[in-house]
Amino acid sequence: MPIQTLGDLAEAFEAGRWHMQRFQKNAGTAHALQWADPTFASGQPAYDAHVGTAMAFAPCVAQKNDAIYMPGVASGQHRHLTSATFWSNQGTFNGPGSIVIFDLLGYYPLIDGDSTDLQAADNTITLPRYETGEGVGLVMVNHVAPAIAGGVAVINYTDSQGAEQTATVGVPNSGQNLVCSGARSTVDADVGPVTLPLASGTTGVRRVNSIQYTAPPGGLHCLYLIKPLATCLTGDSLVAVEKEFFSKNGCHCPRIHDGAWLGWFDRIGAGTARSVSWFGNFTFAWG
Repeated sequence: MPIQTLGDLAEAFEAGRWHMQRFQKNAGTAHALQWADPTFASGQPAYDAHVGTAMAFAPCVAQKNDAIYMPGVASGQHRHLTSATFWSNQGTFNGPGSIVIFDLLGYYPLIDGDSTDLQAADNTITLPRYETGEGVGLVMVNHVAPAIAGGVAVINYTDSQGAEQTATVGVPNSGQNLVCSGARSTVDADVGPVTLPLASGTTGVRRVNSIQYTAPPGGLHCLYLIKPLATCLTGDSLVAVEKEFFSKNGCHCPRIHDGAWLGWFDRIGAGTARSVSWFGNFTFAWG
């Protein structure tokens, strides 16, 4: 049976239906007060630049340990994330930070930051999970080649109800391999929530249709479609943060679907930009 109660969770552990997966990501681009994707650092799981055919949706289905590894489960069983531990070696306390754990469903790579032309997306391949787009967020990352300025982009997307929507977003010059999702519609260095602001009443994104820069930032960008799964807060860099989801997440352990490509974004709270290494583990149980 799916894990729905504390008794179900205890039974899964007693029956050996659980797995703890260690991860280690080496230092990436220095950042503070910005969201970063440790995917772009070496370690385990390995570096992944998220490249492919420009503006063609590339679905993500995890194979072995190219993302956070989790074991297969029998047909009819549900796998859940029961706890997560993160520790970073910032060296000096930079204030409380934030972490968003997500399932990367796919991405649109190599968006030309020098062009003001309409860049249409190729959606020949569709979402591999959460097919309607309900609960799916959109994140923009400066990858492969760095931006040289702040910019503004107009993004056309189809929401989870099948309606076309348009969002005008700021694209701050956050730095290579850092998240540049903008919370404002003007050129601004302020980096807001990790996901892009959607149209009022919109509850998810099914696909991106096009992007057009009205103020080109330079560099190359990538649009992620993610399913946010959980959040947690970090503290002193010398102390690991541990979150047990059943007791600390409203009795909810996020379900992890087969093929899920698990990663996280981190945001250092304050202070001097630092290159951060991450260590920790994810624990799964199923029933």
